[in-house]
Amino acid sequence: MNSPLLDERPTSTATAPADGNADFAFSSGRWTLEASGGEVLRPVFGRSPGAAREVIHDLQERERATGRTQVLCGMIPFDLSEPAELRMTDDAVWTPHVASGSGDVVPGQLPAAPESERFRHNVSEALDRIGSGSLEKVVLSRTMTMRLKDADRRGAEERLFDRLSAVGGRADVFRVRLEDGTSWIGASPEIIADVNDSRFVTHPLAGSLGRSPGGPDAEDATRLLSSSAKDLHEHGFVTRHIRESIGRLASELQVPVRPQLFVTDSMWHLGTRITGRLAPEVSALEAALAIHPTPAVGGTPVGPAVRTILDLEGGSRSYYSGLVGWTDSSGNGRWSLALRCASLAGQFITLYAGAGIVAGSDPESEHAETASKFGTVLRALNGLV
Repeated sequence: MNSPLLDERPTSTATAPADGNADFAFSSGRWTLEASGGEVLRPVFGRSPGAAREVIHDLQERERATGRTQVLCGMIPFDLSEPAELRMTDDAVWTPHVASGSGDVVPGQLPAAPESERFRHNVSEALDRIGSGSLEKVVLSRTMTMRLKDADRRGAEERLFDRLSAVGGRADVFRVRLEDGTSWIGASPEIIADVNDSRFVTHPLAGSLGRSPGGPDAEDATRLLSSSAKDLHEHGFVTRHIRESIGRLASELQVPVRPQLFVTDSMWHLGTRITGRLAPEVSALEAALAIHPTPAVGGTPVGPAVRTILDLEGGSRSYYSGLVGWTDSSGNGRWSLALRCASLAGQFITLYAGAGIVAGSDPESEHAETASKFGTVLRALNGLV
């Protein structure tokens, strides 16, 4: 259960008090990055394998031309054939992250995660496809939408971000305001690429068990997950994918034989801390894109899994289960999966949750897993919806 963080230092951007009004906020470990302004880029990374290096080259050129430290930050969608929204800016500050107690969560009745017969049906359909041999794993998701009580959406966003920061533990807590007026807020437990001075860490999670009062404790969860052929099988898909995807970009790759228990506020997970050393020219952005989408959010084989997702879910996931994070001109940075998250549009907030489907999965159990995953944001919304 060790933290997968490589390094919790700020980059060379200025350190100054944060004002809470930034376009982009990303809180990881001991530091929070806030960034605003600059130039908004919308690269489509699925069109060109060299797109990541082109973006980093542009970042470096801007830094040389302006003499000011630049940061690239934002969100990349689940489907890489859709455009990302990234901000290239010198208006970026690091502030020490200080836990703020309960984050002002008030007692009250939480909304229940809705029942979804469609999700159960989709799981059954996916199991049929797995049984036919057309794919081995697919991650299916569902949503729930509620109306905010307060007309002050920006204030609600700040309270939600603060609450998630207070209870998120080792999660990467993010808030991203996009140019179309929507915002994304979440507490990601899953690091895709953390890079400092070419040292690389990724920490995939797959194989899960919900946490609840009276449920399994750490010892029981370790025993249950580590003895579950289904969960170990599911986790193995992810670690093999990462080994194959990042192997051409990294040396000294270390992939532990067995996963360890990783805990979040609502779940127990199997996690594997994978480390290596990237080639000097490889940035955190390029490393993250080499891995994304992993079987932890898509499935395997990737092509059939993504087609199954589009077919059964019936539309774009947008930034849910995509990437959120930052990179600097030296290639250092951190990208995490946009999980345990919600999008806000107008006065409505939509929560997202998914579960990995493999041979042996049960529609009712997967439905319950998604309900547990909604809990991270639901609890933080108490009193706001």
